[in-house]
Amino acid sequence: MNQSIKAALTIAAIVAPCSAIADWTKTYVVEWNEPAFYYGAKSGVIDPGTDCPNGTNPEIDWIKVLVKAGYTEEEAKWLRNPANPSRSPVHGQNQMAFRGKDRANVYTNPTSTPDPGLTGVTGEIAEGIDLDGNAKTGFTSPTGEKGIDNNFYKTLGCWKTYRGPQRLSSGALQFNDSMRNGGWTTLIVVAGKGADPMNDDNVTVGFYMSDDKMVKDGNGNIARDYTFAIKPHAKYEAIFPARSVKGVISSTKPVEGMLRDPAYWRDLELLQAQVKLQMKSDGSLTGYVGGYRPWEPVYKGWVQARGPVIESLTWVELPGVWYALRRGADYSPTGRKGEKTHISYALRVDALPAYVMTPDAEEQVAAVVSYKPIAPPEPVRMAAVTSFGVVDGIVIDPRSKLPPAGPNAVILPASNVATASK
Repeated sequence: MNQSIKAALTIAAIVAPCSAIADWTKTYVVEWNEPAFYYGAKSGVIDPGTDCPNGTNPEIDWIKVLVKAGYTEEEAKWLRNPANPSRSPVHGQNQMAFRGKDRANVYTNPTSTPDPGLTGVTGEIAEGIDLDGNAKTGFTSPTGEKGIDNNFYKTLGCWKTYRGPQRLSSGALQFNDSMRNGGWTTLIVVAGKGADPMNDDNVTVGFYMSDDKMVKDGNGNIARDYTFAIKPHAKYEAIFPARSVKGVISSTKPVEGMLRDPAYWRDLELLQAQVKLQMKSDGSLTGYVGGYRPWEPVYKGWVQARGPVIESLTWVELPGVWYALRRGADYSPTGRKGEKTHISYALRVDALPAYVMTPDAEEQVAAVVSYKPIAPPEPVRMAAVTSFGVVDGIVIDPRSKLPPAGPNAVILPASNVATASK
């Protein structure tokens, strides 16, 4: 083992919530993860169910929205007309952003428009973890546990991009496909100090990154028992003190941590974070990672994913999402009387047994330790090389000869199509 790894293990033995030597260790690779959203319908994404009795947020009449925002009906119809050269079939209609007071950009200034509303969950069942230890608040789990805290689900669970059976919502499919095709890899190491891994009062769980891609079997599923080396990361690492009872691993103390999120914004930053994971008889691991996450970066992630596209394809007005997240926020890092900047959240995790190696790949990990002391600085994230950029939710294409969208843009009515095209 090289000296840097030895140094990391020595430091970790002092600062991490576990010792550097474990009596038993189990290691995994995450093959699927998605927001823990309970699905209460029999079938379909938009159908009514116990979670959403009225179904999902309905499809939006954008002509009415634009007219209500102050555009004339003729202007609104022209903005939504596929023949309008300023409406891209790929990037949507940039002018859609400018529908706030005085044509403000509603993506960056959501309070410039009244709350358009967002259909939220009204059911009483949710997946996740009791984060605050209060069984009298929150949801009931599918297995009957009281006090489940998951306001992220309560707020967004009827949004069609998230709603659906496990592994079948459009959002989960999109981002897990990216992960499973090599976008990133998350490893889990579970270590304990008792004789029986299924019942141990001294367990530690570590989440780490790897540069090694997962391997698929002949059926397109992630293969078990492949080897991955931990990649020390300055940001994506979380270590949880826990215990196991009958194979269920539960946190004994909340921590702070950040995971790689299966979403547009990448960062799953969690305060008061906890785990509840089950070691299954087939060797796999399944369960939840929960905590309170800052909600504004989540909203900004959708904006920067091209606001007009998100709105049109997923049937929401993004200002409505902003208002809903602010209403649903239920945690303040500064105390009960502080501003609620965070919202309770749970990530559903499925992991397969894997061989996990130390960062130098010289030996299998034998403990849960922090590798942040030897992680390189977080690199500046470079924008993807494309012919366009996204600024404040709208697409900026330097090659375009069309007048840019904005508060003072001239909106040509449909009757002027011929003139506009000359």
